Amino acid sequence: MRKVILTTILLCSVFCTVNAQKIGHFSYKAVMEAMPAYATAQRTLQSMRQRYSDELALSEKEFSEKYELFIEQQSSLDPSISEKRQAELRSLYDSNIKFRDDSRRTLSQTEADLMTPIKARIAEVIKTVGQQGGYTLLINTDSDSCPYLDESTTDDVTPLLLQQLR
Repeated sequence: MRKVILTTILLCSVFCTVNAQKIGHFSYKAVMEAMPAYATAQRTLQSMRQRYSDELALSEKEFSEKYELFIEQQSSLDPSISEKRQAELRSLYDSNIKFRDDSRRTLSQTEADLMTPIKARIAEVIKTVGQQGGYTLLINTDSDSCPYLDESTTDDVTPLLLQQLR
């Protein structure tokens, strides 16, 4: 009898707890893209990408021109001059590869640096909205992170998040 009563109490408490939970969903991407800081970060990154791309294109053009000139003149060059020019071409090629790799690293680091405060602000607002709204769980519906969600049983908190970010 005692086990039956304990089991009944346990099931009632679980049932009541499950029904009392409040769940919300939101689009992280929509929230992030609505932030002015995100737009500024994207413009900064695009400008940097363009500058690095332009510089790399210039370096590649320089290499191509020197390589074509070397190919044209190779048969008439003394072996020592040919070796010197080949070494110069290898050095130029290697510096272009290094520049490309450094550019990618710099852009990745800059993106991380620019996005860190944005993501921190979003996390802060998510926590605030969750606490103020009495939510047990807020689910990000972007990127297939939640393949199925019955939106009729959850609240869309995206507007609340956007309002808090303004």
